[in-house]
Amino acid sequence: MTASTVRSTALFAIATLLSRITGLVRDSLFASYFGTSAQYDAYLVAIMIPFFLRKIFADGAMTMAFVPVFNEKLKSSRERAFMFASTVLIFVVIVSGAISAAGSLFSDGVASAFAGGFDQSALELTSQLIRISFPFIVLVSLWAVYCGVLNSLDAFFIAAVSPMFINLSTIAGILLSGRFSIPIVGPTIGFLVGGVIQLGVVALSARSKGFVFKPGYNKSDVRDFLLLFLFSAISPAINEINSFVDIRVSTELGRGAVSSLGYAQRLYQLPLGVFAIAVATVALPKLSKLTGEGSKEKFRSSLWDALTVLAFLIIPSTLGLLVLGEGIVRILFERGSFTPEDTALTTTLLYGYTLGLPFYGSYGVLSRAYYARKSPRTPTIISAIMVGVNVVLDILLGFTIGPLGVALATSIAGIVGTVIVSAALLRWTGYEKAKVTAMLKIIVASLVMSGLMLFGKAVFGTGSISTLITLTAGTAVYFLFIRILGLGNLMKFKNLLRGRES
Repeated sequence: MTASTVRSTALFAIATLLSRITGLVRDSLFASYFGTSAQYDAYLVAIMIPFFLRKIFADGAMTMAFVPVFNEKLKSSRERAFMFASTVLIFVVIVSGAISAAGSLFSDGVASAFAGGFDQSALELTSQLIRISFPFIVLVSLWAVYCGVLNSLDAFFIAAVSPMFINLSTIAGILLSGRFSIPIVGPTIGFLVGGVIQLGVVALSARSKGFVFKPGYNKSDVRDFLLLFLFSAISPAINEINSFVDIRVSTELGRGAVSSLGYAQRLYQLPLGVFAIAVATVALPKLSKLTGEGSKEKFRSSLWDALTVLAFLIIPSTLGLLVLGEGIVRILFERGSFTPEDTALTTTLLYGYTLGLPFYGSYGVLSRAYYARKSPRTPTIISAIMVGVNVVLDILLGFTIGPLGVALATSIAGIVGTVIVSAALLRWTGYEKAKVTAMLKIIVASLVMSGLMLFGKAVFGTGSISTLITLTAGTAVYFLFIRILGLGNLMKFKNLLRGRES
């Protein structure tokens, strides 16, 4: 495993962890102030819409299309690459600005499409919040371009930590919510203000790396980017249909269903965001530089490096959530307006989502390998299959067993997609025996950890203090067995964070 892969992933994961920790503080305050109320349901729908578009255009197509082309032009010169980035920034302002304006003008229709199961007062509130939140689309799309520049220059930390400012601004909005006639308006405004700050942070960081925006519009660059962008947008757009159907079905399942699913998703997305997305984000620019003739062995090695680091982080996280989920939900959310009944429901939904966690993590890395090769067709087809599975199961399971059916549908769709993309890609790249062996050892260490956690849970219960003690002990045992089994991952993380490469 290369030192640079571990070091870059570690720095990105630490930055993302800082952001996610502030996100947990934000969600804990939401639980205390708003619980699973209709106001919080409306808020989640309103901010999820720009988040959906962010994932399609910003995190998805923008990242997949921009990074490979930027790196290609970077081989010529930094000036040429920066000129390309400036052209993309102009293109992004035009496209995202049009979408933002349309959503604000037709907010009533957008609210009805996404939250048709709400009553009239909740629909009106959702529409109002949409008008506040939709300009975020422009801000986050520009942010994605600057992050692409920074990641391509191996500057991962600032890009990963910048979402923390949205969380901090939203927290301020929650604390000040009592000053508004409709309290939920406070955090919605905070969300938008945070987007402004987030964009400013990455723009200043890119400038410190030498990037200067140069007004101009290169048609050749637009053609190079737009073709890959449009193809790249198909896959995340298809994926986001999953989220749309999840939300739409949830609005039909009674008040609080959207909120409970939201709280469960936050916890499920913590390891996904801190670890899986960190690994995938670091892997994309590295793989993009290994697509020439004669680079297949290096490409395979880099891909398996990423998968091994992912396994080291995501497998114990998955088992930990499955064993200690109830206690973790209680620690983070059960206070104020968030009741023990809310804890029970959220925990059940968390289990449903967590089953798919390692599969979505793997899918993120494997699909990026295709985008690195400028070959988006296969992940697009697989994404279409995944959304078909999810939509059918959302309807079948959601309307029969309730919100848990929505969570299970998401996990099953991820499992199906990962099995298919693995078979397609690894048939081309081949396997690395040493990395597969390392993954098996990681599974063994994770199972030992889980056994200890199950024992601690049975003996001490699921109270806050008991859960923290059991979690700490289980984590320590996992790291101990990683060393006993001869894996150097932990020591590499520690050494690299101290600035020494091994």
